[in-house]
Amino acid sequence: MSKKLLTAAICLALPATAAASSTQPTILQDDARTVNSTPDVREAALNEMQTLGVDIVKITIEWNKLAPAGSAKPAGFDGTLPAAYDQAAWDRYSAAIDGAQARGMRPFISISGPAPQWASQRSNPPGVQRPNAAEFGRFAQAVGTKYPGVTMWSLWNEPNLPRFLLPQRVRKRPFSPHLYRTLLLAGEGGLRSSGHGSDTILFGELLPVGRASKGSRSSIRPIEFLREMACVDSKYKAYRGKAARSRGCSKFKKLPGTGLAYHPYTPAGGPGVNPPSEDDATIGQLSRITKALDRLKRRFKKSRMPLYLTEFGFQTDPPDRVQTPIKKAPGFMGESEYLAYKSSRVKTYSQYPLVDDFGSAGFQSGLKFASGAAKPGVLAEFQHPIFVRLLASNKVEVFGGSRNGEPRQVQVEAKVGRSDFKPLGGPITLSSSGYFRKSFRLSAAGARQFRFSFDGGTSRATKPSSRSSKHRR
Repeated sequence: MSKKLLTAAICLALPATAAASSTQPTILQDDARTVNSTPDVREAALNEMQTLGVDIVKITIEWNKLAPAGSAKPAGFDGTLPAAYDQAAWDRYSAAIDGAQARGMRPFISISGPAPQWASQRSNPPGVQRPNAAEFGRFAQAVGTKYPGVTMWSLWNEPNLPRFLLPQRVRKRPFSPHLYRTLLLAGEGGLRSSGHGSDTILFGELLPVGRASKGSRSSIRPIEFLREMACVDSKYKAYRGKAARSRGCSKFKKLPGTGLAYHPYTPAGGPGVNPPSEDDATIGQLSRITKALDRLKRRFKKSRMPLYLTEFGFQTDPPDRVQTPIKKAPGFMGESEYLAYKSSRVKTYSQYPLVDDFGSAGFQSGLKFASGAAKPGVLAEFQHPIFVRLLASNKVEVFGGSRNGEPRQVQVEAKVGRSDFKPLGGPITLSSSGYFRKSFRLSAAGARQFRFSFDGGTSRATKPSSRSSKHRR
């Protein structure tokens, strides 16, 4: 197409019509650097998070890192008192929390296992077999007392994964959801007792997929987990009689919490891959989760439960050869952020971690390689995400943003083939949360590349996605 025709095709800009999250703060977690590191590494990591425009720093406080060791609870031990726990371990957590606050970032504490040996049954890994809920509640109270200025919390990590809670099933029936319910009630009670009753207290931190097998170490699908935790069957009918008694549901109390914490990881193929079960949900099927929560609304104290994405990222190849090819990761990142943003129920977006772990056994979903070098395209996409959706042959929707507060205005541009990029409409002012979302009409929209420019650079250039919306149902 000629430059003249391209200019003539430039467009009518239309506002986005679907409901969307007006704010979507970004969470970043990297405990390896913010907690389990030297002061120099911690300070450098927090400085970089601040520069990247991170809003919330998530920190997992592990029970067994603070509690006394051994198979027997120490005589006279009062688990509600911060002074009863290891001071050096407190100091590491406090340095990360104080460092985040000093840089204007909100600390978010996830109080989690493993439990100390004396508060759980013997297991491999240790500390996850039937942890004592009453003792966990006392620990949560101690953490809340220690950190009165923290206002965002979650309780236990990935309880639908055997690595973090056992057994997942007993006699082939789900057990971990009912075990988790006791931990949630106790943990929330501990936070309330320490003055945090009006804070954001999240439940879940759920893994997005489970397994079809029904062994004691078979992870449970997240929507099945939510139903069982709420003491209802697959048809959302409350368990009665023997079924209720066997699950500890006979005296069911409405569940606490101000939102569901969720980890919407995808397979290596990205957001377009549909998991095999309707009880699974990755970033591409968030509506499955919100619909389940709506059907469970009478089982919670809060009726319209929001969704907090508290852990997310794409493991890349390199370094992990079975994960997402690194050239595809930026596109998956942009699409995922768009899917989260366009849902009015999603309250936060997240990235985990900042830097890859060393070795293939760890997480390789960082913005940087373990060496500290930026991943090509990945770090830049986190800073300036973009996703373009083809709405019709002559219409696209462009979503994008800037995390670090600059620039406040961007210019959407398009081109065909080897021609130069040309502006579409006028400059766009970003929202207070740093995003924009606009529709444009122009001929041959599917054949074009799009990007946005700003003072000092441009986003990644991308073609529109014509992916069916079916995978998001």
